[in-house]
Amino acid sequence: MNKHQLKFYPLGNADTSLILLKNGKKILFDYANMKTDAKDDKRIDLPTELNKDVKNDYDVVIFSHADEDHVNGFSDYFFLEHNEDFQKGSRKKIKDLWVPAAIILQPDKDIKHDDGKLLKKEAKYRLKNKKGVKIFSKPDKLKDWLESENIKYDDVKHLLVNAGENVPGWSKENDGIEFFVHSPFSEHIDDRDIERNTACIIMQAIFDNDVNTKVVFGADGVWDVWNDIVDITKYYKKEEKLEWDIFHISHHTSYKALNSEKGKTKTKPTEQIEWLFEKQGKKQGLLVSPSDVIPNSYDDIQPPHKQAANYYEAVANKIEGEYKVTMEFPSKDKPDVMVINIEDESGATLEKASTSFGFVTNRPAPKAG
Repeated sequence: MNKHQLKFYPLGNADTSLILLKNGKKILFDYANMKTDAKDDKRIDLPTELNKDVKNDYDVVIFSHADEDHVNGFSDYFFLEHNEDFQKGSRKKIKDLWVPAAIILQPDKDIKHDDGKLLKKEAKYRLKNKKGVKIFSKPDKLKDWLESENIKYDDVKHLLVNAGENVPGWSKENDGIEFFVHSPFSEHIDDRDIERNTACIIMQAIFDNDVNTKVVFGADGVWDVWNDIVDITKYYKKEEKLEWDIFHISHHTSYKALNSEKGKTKTKPTEQIEWLFEKQGKKQGLLVSPSDVIPNSYDDIQPPHKQAANYYEAVANKIEGEYKVTMEFPSKDKPDVMVINIEDESGATLEKASTSFGFVTNRPAPKAG
């Protein structure tokens, strides 16, 4: 393949993204197979779709946190090193598992889903064996846990990645992609009870094409975390680490990713988040909502929220870009995989049926139809 690809899957209010690199490496960001046997369930069968692209194993699988809508079906699909019961059949192996420190440290009683508990066991097993895992953030609580398990910090520190760092071992020069970590911060764990959405992995990926296509993976980040990310990024004068051509919207277009108040017809973001979207988004950028169809009502309690969607639509209009919802792409009746081709000269293009529409490029974009 002479291009990179980024794929988003229609899973309802759930997350899975796949990166296919030109060099053949495969990176999965979350795994949540939400398909049921109901005839009217339009969500995609995730393992079937992933297996079309991934014949062998994954170089990296990233779990932003352990909620059901990010881990459902994990133990059915993957080969788990910690337990022989999950090693039979044609399971996919994970060369390197990336998880936030919260998954290691969160009490089992606070992990509501069995797959989340199994993910915790797998991450702990790999960390104890000092290979095949990266843990994001270095809180004091993690150091205490390592000591309780008789693991020397110096023996595993190469497996720990802090916010404000590039993920070691990955570079545009060697792999065609690099990752900069924005969250979690150590204080998300040390200074408070562990809250999964607060302590999730948020990062920027930069591809090696001519325009350095930048993607922000927002996971389930909430507004106060985003405020901190923006403030800290500006303090260290690393604003380029929050530039984006593609933005994976946080928490399924929930207003809580923008502000504490929903608003009547449009959520007003905090000052920091307004800067993030309206100043850092590149012309013709794409905002992707991994969510259910946007409701017509302004009264829904669960996301997606119409008020938040109206804000993201306004951002897309301002930057001459697009706001796309996974369960509405290419249509509400027949949602399908959202495929983005990332090429050298043309930047990133979103495939639409048999045609493509260029949305990230510094030259005139090819139009659909």
